[in-house]
Amino acid sequence: MKKTLFIITLLAVSVLTGNAGGKNFTVVLDPGHGGSDPGAVRAGVYESEINLAIALLVGEMLTSNHKDIDVVYTRKDMERTDKKLTSVDRMSIANAANGDIFVSIHTNSAYSEKTKKDVPSSYGVEVYIQTVENSARKKQTLLQKGSVISIGEHDEEISRKYDPSIAQFNAIYEIKQAQILNLSNNLAKYISTAMGMNRNNRGILQKSLYVTWQTPTPSVLIEVGYITNPEERAFMTSENGQKILAQGICNGIIAYKNDFDMSKAPLVVTSAPEQPQNIQSAEVNTVEKQEPEKADKSGEIVFKWQVLTSSTPLNDGDYRFNGLECSFYKQGNLYKYTYGESTDYKEIDAMRTKVKKLFPDAFIITMKDGKRLTN
Repeated sequence: MKKTLFIITLLAVSVLTGNAGGKNFTVVLDPGHGGSDPGAVRAGVYESEINLAIALLVGEMLTSNHKDIDVVYTRKDMERTDKKLTSVDRMSIANAANGDIFVSIHTNSAYSEKTKKDVPSSYGVEVYIQTVENSARKKQTLLQKGSVISIGEHDEEISRKYDPSIAQFNAIYEIKQAQILNLSNNLAKYISTAMGMNRNNRGILQKSLYVTWQTPTPSVLIEVGYITNPEERAFMTSENGQKILAQGICNGIIAYKNDFDMSKAPLVVTSAPEQPQNIQSAEVNTVEKQEPEKADKSGEIVFKWQVLTSSTPLNDGDYRFNGLECSFYKQGNLYKYTYGESTDYKEIDAMRTKVKKLFPDAFIITMKDGKRLTN
């Protein structure tokens, strides 16, 4: 009997990053507020205008220097009399753009309900990702927007709604959900680090924000500074200040793209009535790898924590491992060290507190047969 090939799709939106079939890497830039919604307003300065000015600079920097990047804006109009752009409108634009990442740009404010006054001492950059609790919401979004394409008996494509009763599809979505969360965290890490080189870095935070979970793609929300801080307000409205903030966001996006630039090959399930269905990844690009200190489980997808990168190989028990037993793979001239190994994502994720305490910038990667999968 002919085997049936199932390919999981998410409308026109892929949760993988990078180029496939000549498609450019697409960045969706979302300048917060706009139209009749000015956001925070202080001393005649409108948050919506700061957000848009910085977003336009980021887009210009990306497209003028990187021909393989496309930029889509959720808004480009500075007029304050226009119709308010709702969160649903923003997500519709983002999803239709088939974006690889979604970056929402905002300006912060600090106000004390107790004193009924602004808190001018607050300043700095913050980057937000969805809360762990909201991962269920994001998964629901994926399920609602998901469909299944089956290759029929005569090689025709048959599209039908995702069926959650099929265990294999649930497993695929679990992997995809984990990837989105990890990629969002990595995107936030790169942007936060790049922006923090010139500004006070208040770190990566988690919050229940509509724009970070209502699109099935890696997404972050950036607070570029505090409009309630007079000095920072002047910086954010100056030409030089906006260029510095935009350059930080641009550099973070490029660093993310360089590390996670991948083939958009979808995950595939191949099934036959004669045997149980097995989940396997389609052909994907992999990085060059030297023999690791610890071999992966043959033929299985495994999850690991990537904790450290070195330009030279490190000895067993090196002090930089902080007491952990690490293995490595090689990418170009870099040795990338990992900790832990499991085919169960939840088991690896349970190590988060321990690993993050020792390596705050660590993140989870996916490997198969000793090679890092690029999806």
